[in-house]
Amino acid sequence: MNDKTSCNPYIEVSLDNLLDNLAEIRRTAPSGKGIMAVVKDLAYGCGSVMVSSALQQSGVAWLAVATAGEARVLRDNGVTLPVLILGPCSAEEISWGNQNNVSFSCNDPLDLGPGNESGAPVKFHLNIDTGMGRLGVRPEQISQVIPLLTANRKLICEGAYTHLACADRPDTDTVALQLKRFRGALDLLHQNGISPKLIHYANSAAIMRFPVSPECTLVRPGIALYGCKPDPAQDFPLHLKSVISLKAKVAKIKRVPKGTCVSYGGRYVTSSETCIATIPLGYGIGLPRLLSNKGQVLIKGKRYTIAGTVTMDFIMVDAGAKPDFSIGDEVVAIGYQDGEYISPDDVALHAQTIGYEILCGLSTKLDRYYLRGNAVIRHQPGFYF
Repeated sequence: MNDKTSCNPYIEVSLDNLLDNLAEIRRTAPSGKGIMAVVKDLAYGCGSVMVSSALQQSGVAWLAVATAGEARVLRDNGVTLPVLILGPCSAEEISWGNQNNVSFSCNDPLDLGPGNESGAPVKFHLNIDTGMGRLGVRPEQISQVIPLLTANRKLICEGAYTHLACADRPDTDTVALQLKRFRGALDLLHQNGISPKLIHYANSAAIMRFPVSPECTLVRPGIALYGCKPDPAQDFPLHLKSVISLKAKVAKIKRVPKGTCVSYGGRYVTSSETCIATIPLGYGIGLPRLLSNKGQVLIKGKRYTIAGTVTMDFIMVDAGAKPDFSIGDEVVAIGYQDGEYISPDDVALHAQTIGYEILCGLSTKLDRYYLRGNAVIRHQPGFYF
């Protein structure tokens, strides 16, 4: 996508692949379940505004973000879907959200205390911590929540949810245990006249691994929307496509003799006279240093292994004595090229991590090009501060 004179790395975001992944999720989830799409952290590095706009046009019911700042960005850019903020919020943020169709999470009984200074009703979803140990009200704290809700009718418990910590494990018994605790908490709420209408717990792994129960009104996919598996080392039933591509161009080709050390630490030494190609991709833009001497890139549909240590701004590959590519040719570190494919999960396996971290680690200084039908519909320049 870049100007022919530039070798700067950039990202392409395929909104077609995003919507194909959404269709896969819909086919897998029981009919009648709404979709709460998780678009926190720049929609996992893809760009929350363009992703949310595409999801809104495709009939998604809700969006979930981590912070009020993320919700504000969506509202400022014309996204009108109901938004749930998963993390804590200040009184000022709650006041803003009340006026902008934003709902909040109750993560602690203290969240239901003083702080709604406007006196307006506050819509929230009760986060019940059934085994994640992160945010949320423990089941044994529900008895503290009930009197706070019954005493203040302006606190509107429109939803309840939990997060399944080990749903990516195919034979785990933790899902059944967490759901038992969740249902017990819901029963206690119902017995005291509190009946949240929106119930959600099924993250990407749960949608793919476990049946979604009737009381669940929404499924809550995150990573599957963006084309990654919850665990890159496991097989999952959905056919997913990578939404993000990470690309650059060959910046330099240098002929070197046998025995030449390449990059920091001299961890790659040429076995014969060869050509070393330099590519402007490095850990400064999110390509992990753990890919040193083992990660791969695509050039003209051929795989090349990174030669030596990944540096902040560059990697090198051994192009052989007679390279079949030239300076300025496209390099794909994540994505498709001439029938070959390197997924974020492939990169994650080499880097001993998960696809989530690869996507979220891609720098905001990278230009992002949004594609529909292989045509660029928006160019979002990167920012450097």
